[in-house]
Amino acid sequence: MELSCKFTPWQQEVYNDSSRFKVVAAGRRCGKSYLAAWTLLINALQATSGWTIYVGPTQNQSRQILWRTLLEIAHPVIKKSHINNLDIELVNGQTIGLRGADRPDTLRGLSINYLVMDEYADMKPEVFEEILRPALSDLEAPALLIGTPKGRNHYYDLFKYAELGNDPEWKAWHFTSYDNPFLKKEEINAA
Repeated sequence: MELSCKFTPWQQEVYNDSSRFKVVAAGRRCGKSYLAAWTLLINALQATSGWTIYVGPTQNQSRQILWRTLLEIAHPVIKKSHINNLDIELVNGQTIGLRGADRPDTLRGLSINYLVMDEYADMKPEVFEEILRPALSDLEAPALLIGTPKGRNHYYDLFKYAELGNDPEWKAWHFTSYDNPFLKKEEINAA
């Protein structure tokens, strides 16, 4: 069984960093979802308990953004997958679940070993603050919060908090579409 991950330099930098909470604000088509898929898979393969969870703004968005990518990269280590509830069970018995923040009460009660929140700016802040952050506590689990900048909101506030560097558990990165080596600068300018 062989898994082959090819990160861009910025993805490698984020992946290698030891901060517990990582906040990445990056432009469209920059590779946030690819980074999310691989970090979910790697963490689930290393976990011994808890859930490995990806949360998008809605369940349907989670399916559209990440389901196919996860199935493709995790194929060699998937024991079974369930499209209806968006769960992937790996050969080590751990499960990666894709969920939506549009029904936050369905996220309660989970013990999470790794969390990715995608487009956090499109979610209510209490989804992380009141539901998911506490679910990381028992395993002292890490989280990756990724998104496209959308003005000054709770995601911006969290990014600025992490960027200040006053809390060693938090770190922030900002990348633009120009940081994506697969996009032509002329195409970005035209768009």
